Amino acid sequence: MSRCFLFLALTLSLSVFGHGGDSLVPKFPLANKVDSLYAQWLNSRAEQTFVHHAIKGSDSAAADILGVSDAVVAQRLATLDQRSPMDLRFTPDVKNSIQFYLGRRKEFLSRVIGRSTYYFPIFEAALDRYNMPMELKYLPIIESAMNPSATSPVGAKGLWQFMYATGKMQGLEISSYVDERMDPFKSTDAACRYLKKMYELFGSWELALAAYNAGPGNVSKAIRYSGGKTTYWEIRPYLPRETRNYVPAFISAVYAMNYAGLHGVKADMPPTTFFDVDTIHATAAVGLYDVARVLSIDSTLITVLNPQYKLQHVPGPKEGKTYSFIIPKNAIPAYIAFSDTLYAITADRLKKVPLPPPTQVASGSGSRIHTVRSGDTLGAIAKKYGVRVSDLQRWNGLRGTTIRIGQKLKVRG
Repeated sequence: MSRCFLFLALTLSLSVFGHGGDSLVPKFPLANKVDSLYAQWLNSRAEQTFVHHAIKGSDSAAADILGVSDAVVAQRLATLDQRSPMDLRFTPDVKNSIQFYLGRRKEFLSRVIGRSTYYFPIFEAALDRYNMPMELKYLPIIESAMNPSATSPVGAKGLWQFMYATGKMQGLEISSYVDERMDPFKSTDAACRYLKKMYELFGSWELALAAYNAGPGNVSKAIRYSGGKTTYWEIRPYLPRETRNYVPAFISAVYAMNYAGLHGVKADMPPTTFFDVDTIHATAAVGLYDVARVLSIDSTLITVLNPQYKLQHVPGPKEGKTYSFIIPKNAIPAYIAFSDTLYAITADRLKKVPLPPPTQVASGSGSRIHTVRSGDTLGAIAKKYGVRVSDLQRWNGLRGTTIRIGQKLKVRG
């Protein structure tokens, strides 16, 4: 960044924020409203569903739900297949899965299309970097419903649903404070590397997908049981049940995302997109709630945009590694003006209330206990620990803001 640009940005920042005691809380009413709406939109119920778990067998009640003939759907898939290195064929199971998306799950599909405006640029950049089929950007739809905080019943996490061992094998940091399986950028890069390795191993993108779902050992076993067949469709009967549904579900997601509009599905667009946020490389440890308070960003949004930090805490640089966090672009001028103050606020808070030790976090007991003293208020306690009043109320079952001296309050993170 040039010195001229930095000077101009600082000048504009000071003119916008003014002077005095309130200068650390920039006023952006419209931006704050958008941030709040975006946070609610991202946290809505529709993102919690794992689609491939719901596709089980045929759905006879969905017959004719598409409103077009099988021949039309087959022709549309053939068009997609012609411009893809993947085998996007139309089968009865693919048809059933398409009916599932475009029939019973239209609301879900509308929201996923909206979420794609944020995540697809990340996926496409990584796929282009590794020279991989762009259709693979649809895989997180069936893995996590494009929810970076998704956790499966067996412990897989993130957009790409990495298990612990696979994530570590791909170089993702999984510690008491950071879980990069939930980092959209780093997990996407790891998923691309893993999928490409599976492709190099099996020579087929469909088998690579099967290996991604069931593991390369199960795919190798299915190849042996099939008598040495070399395509997904030939070894499919020998794969685990979920994996037999996995590639048809993927193909149906490709179809649904490309032709949803022709089936009457309208995108549920978010209040902001990928191009409305930016990345900040932390120069020191910083709390996400401190970022929200100092830069006047919705506190829920800042945690939703940075799900990889378990305690809403971004570590400072260590051992040559720098950690980053995402903020709305309209908060960049405030960050430029007040970054030193921001890091100082976090440093001062950590001196008073250090993070729980890693062993405590790892055991799942990351809560601390605050004993209410004379003069304490929920607002003051929340500020001390870098959390929200609403968090304190939720953690402690409080309906109002009344607290009493000697009361024990749980404070998480």
